[in-house]
Formats: sequence, structure tokens, C-alpha cells
Amino acid sequence: MKRILIVVATEVEVLPNYRQAGKEFYSLEQYGIHADILITGPGAVPTAFALSRVIDSYDIIINGGIAGSFTEQLPPGSVVLVDTDSLADYGVDDNGTYRHIDTILPLNLKSSLSVMTNPYNLKVNIELARVRGITVSTVSGSNERIAMVKRLWDAQIETMESAAVFYVCLKLEKPFFCLRAVSNYVEPRNRKYWQIDLAVQNLWHELVSMVNYINAL
Repeated sequence: MKRILIVVATEVEVLPNYRQAGKEFYSLEQYGIHADILITGPGAVPTAFALSRVIDSYDIIINGGIAGSFTEQLPPGSVVLVDTDSLADYGVDDNGTYRHIDTILPLNLKSSLSVMTNPYNLKVNIELARVRGITVSTVSGSNERIAMVKRLWDAQIETMESAAVFYVCLKLEKPFFCLRAVSNYVEPRNRKYWQIDLAVQNLWHELVSMVNYINAL
């Protein structure tokens, strides 16, 4: 049996039946799921910190959570496998022009934060849509920002954590997968249109399936 860790940002992204009040790190064995869960807190920095503390104890990391969709081809409730991700707002405002940090660093300091690819996705046969994601520190919620993000990245989903999982796992050469369920379209912010319960339900259906699939390999 492989040692699998499911990493999520918030308790809201855990199916209610699997939540343990007040706990951020616990086993899911009692629910018949051969994996542990780590709730990191929202954002890339808390995710990188929390994951780095425990990653050596696991064979495979699975990042799960909700996401915003940039495309009508991925409506709320869709579950996707993230192929590539980027720390999309990690850079400078150069007199009104956004420039990613990778474009301004000297060649010997470039960190590939603009495009990170998961090589492990090629090794599994999982029937989910495979997407380009971006990770941001400020969720896009205005027409101006959304237009800029679409122009710069041509991504299909937006999250606040997935690129942190990519970064840590790639640096430490740890196999990983990122599954995200769409809770809303990326549009001018209006939470009444969000479908978080549907997204979380569908997410965990796929997370449990993936854990079973990995353990059967």
C-alpha cells in the first residue's frame, strides 16, 4: 500500500463526511480511504510550508480543491487534472505593464515559476480533462484583471495553491497529481453563482477513485 497524502487548502474543500473538526492533519483510513489529509490554509505560501514539513513521509501527493474556470467548456462541477501551472502574478508592475519574474531575472537565477509541468500525468490513465492552470495570490474578480490574466496566460482554471504543490514536489522529485473541481466561472465576483457543494462532492468522488487507482498500480 502506497503512502498517499491529499493536500487541500481549507476544510470547506473536504467532503463533510470526511471532516474532523479542529484537525488539520489526520488519517482517512476510518472512512475506507487509504490516504492521509493535510489542510494547509489558503494560498501558495501556507501550502508550500505545510507540505514541506511532511512530504518526506509520503510516496505520492495529491492536491485537491476548488477552482475558477475561464471557459464554458468547464462549467461548475467539472473535475480536471492539472497538467501545467504557473505562479501567475509573481512579478513586477513595470510602469503599467506586468512582467513575470522569470522574464526579468538573470539567466542563472531563472526559476521556471512561469511554466511548471507535471511529468507524472503522462504515466497514468485517468479519464479527466487535462488543463493549464494558473495560481494567483489575488483571485480575479473584475473585468480588467480577468482580461489581463486571459491575455497573458491562456489558462483554463485559476486557483490559489496548485503551483505551490507543483513547485515543492518538482524540487523534491516527489510524484504528485493536482485535481481541481470547478466551483464557479472566473467573472466579476458574485458568490451567489458559486456551486461549492457540487464541486466538493464531485472532487471527492474523483479523489477517492484516484487513491484506489494509485494503490492498484
